[in-house]
Amino acid sequence: MAPDLTRYTTPAEKANIVGVDLDPTDVTHFMDLVSKGLVTAAAKHDDAVQDDMALSAEVSVRLSRPVRNADGEVEEVVGREVVTGHLTARKVYADPALKPVVD
Repeated sequence: MAPDLTRYTTPAEKANIVGVDLDPTDVTHFMDLVSKGLVTAAAKHDDAVQDDMALSAEVSVRLSRPVRNADGEVEEVVGREVVTGHLTARKVYADPALKPVVD
């Protein structure tokens, strides 16, 4: 049996909506996962000799959920956003005295 699904808002209901709040605990947990992903992706850049690295970042966000339309069919509502920015990364050395010399 299919779970109960919400319907689309009516125009009058939609006119009364001024935004959407996300559960702060869920956001914090998700941002922790994004942070770990950034660190893991940055680790791939340890082959470069320089210590200070200017990295370009791109994070894609896709939020979806099923909604029942007026005909009773299930549709997927999808919100997408791509966030870009720059991060500075520095290598962490077990013995800083042995770090590579940059020419």
